[in-house]
Amino acid sequence: MNRFTYLHVPIWAFALILMALPGIALTQSIELDLGKVRNLALKNNPDVKLAQKAIEKSGRQIQESRGGLLPTVSAFANYKRAWELPTVYFDNPNGPGKISFKMGSEHTFISGLNFQQPLFLGGAAWNGYQLSRLGKTMAELQANTTRESVLLNATSAYFSLLFARSSVSVMESALQTAKENLKQVQEFKAAGKSSDFDVLRAEVQVATYQPQVISARNNVRLAESQLRMVTGLDQNTELVIHDKLSYKPNSLVSRNVDDLYRMALERRPEVNMIYLRKTMAEKQLNLVQAAQSPALVFNTAYQYQGERQDFNFSKDDFFKSFNSSIGINIPLFNGLQTRAKIQQARISIRETDDQKEALLRGIRMEVEAAYFTAEEAEQKVIAQTKLVEQAREAFRLAKLRYREGASTQLEVMNAELLLNQAQMTFQQSLFEYNLALAGLEKAINQL
Repeated sequence: MNRFTYLHVPIWAFALILMALPGIALTQSIELDLGKVRNLALKNNPDVKLAQKAIEKSGRQIQESRGGLLPTVSAFANYKRAWELPTVYFDNPNGPGKISFKMGSEHTFISGLNFQQPLFLGGAAWNGYQLSRLGKTMAELQANTTRESVLLNATSAYFSLLFARSSVSVMESALQTAKENLKQVQEFKAAGKSSDFDVLRAEVQVATYQPQVISARNNVRLAESQLRMVTGLDQNTELVIHDKLSYKPNSLVSRNVDDLYRMALERRPEVNMIYLRKTMAEKQLNLVQAAQSPALVFNTAYQYQGERQDFNFSKDDFFKSFNSSIGINIPLFNGLQTRAKIQQARISIRETDDQKEALLRGIRMEVEAAYFTAEEAEQKVIAQTKLVEQAREAFRLAKLRYREGASTQLEVMNAELLLNQAQMTFQQSLFEYNLALAGLEKAINQL
């Protein structure tokens, strides 16, 4: 009989045990591309959530302002205890002196319903309702602006990670090439075709690239943390990304600035917002002016009132009353407050014209800057593509010449250095190009 007894435990039981153990982090992975990154950013970004809540809040404000146009119905009840009843005096018609008597009861209880309907408030309620509706439209436009900013940040974080990863590839390739060169020099040294100085120089080259690889890998970790923060992913989530920085021609770069500016004016929410601000300022002026208009209110009350000298109320002690009234309130003087508010509202209207001019100029400058940046970045990519090809061919020829003894190791190292610089510059130009395209799309609200 074996000392050990084997237990047949299902695999799922082991999984449950591992999940229950403290301190064990179960790593998850997620495949990402630019579209998924943008969707996650919109889903998890707190600014987007706040913008959505602002829309919901403005919807409730519409309901609140609509109540100013509708009647109000309220129930009321009142109890009064008279500790000393008032005395009424009047002349005695039958002789000298005064006649007096107590009026009222010690205990009075009143209850009933009150109905009130504004008939005319000088447009205050209606303008308040329209302002609340405009406020919701403003919140929706602001949410669109927030959305575009979040998309740009997510796009920038995604391309930053791609650039960091491509930098690691370039530096690891440079390190591997340096090691191969060192091996070649060592073989030549053993064959008497190279000197100790050549070997030392090759070793220094390898040692130079090693910390650069470490730094590039650290930049990848930082870029991944930034992308996780933008998308709301957990730090333990493994990011699986198959994309690489690439050059894809975009039709926007072939457009002229005037066309892009017109597209921006049609699509940018800020343009609609500035016109909306002027409309809201005009409604605010109407609202302030309504404060100096007469207010006409219709009121109806239905009530029961009971009075007794003691507190033993019964049904027979109550009598009902039903009345309606129309009241008017005419403001005459309030210390010139309304006049000052009207002046402020008119200034706000004029301010929107200046804000509109500044906004249109700002959009024009943003579109021009984004367009010229994208155009320049595209030209750099095209130029760097040819440069990388030339540098790669020069490095191939230098290695071939060195193997045949027609050149020195220094020529190989210089060619290798130029190739590494060209590859890194090319990746940088790809990164700048993709960011510039995102900035141009943001400028015309097309992200």
